[in-house]
Amino acid sequence: MRNALVQLSLVLLGVTSVHAVKLLQTSSLRLRISPKEAAENIWAVQGNDSMRLPGNDGLYYISTLHPGNWRISIDAKKPYRNVCVAAEDIRPGVELDLGEIRLEK
Repeated sequence: MRNALVQLSLVLLGVTSVHAVKLLQTSSLRLRISPKEAAENIWAVQGNDSMRLPGNDGLYYISTLHPGNWRISIDAKKPYRNVCVAAEDIRPGVELDLGEIRLEK
C-alpha cells in the first residue's frame, strides 16, 4: 500500500511539472478598446486556432496564448467598423500590450 502511494505521488508530481512548464511557455496579451461600449467580441486568431478575449469595461486580457504571430479581430457594434490588428512575434512568457485601439464610425 505504501509503495502505491509513493508511485501515485510521483505520477502527480510529474503531471504537475509538465503543466507548469507549459504555463511558462505561454504568453499574454492586453489591449484597451475606445469607446469601451463599441466592441462586441474580440478574437485572437492564429491559423485554425482562435480564442475569445474576455473583457471588462473596455479592457481585454488573455494569458494563455501560444507564442507566434496572432491576428486580433474586433467585432464592433453598429455604427462602428470592425478592426483587425496584427500581434506579431509574441514570445514565450512575455506579456504584449497593444495599447488603446480606437474604433471609428
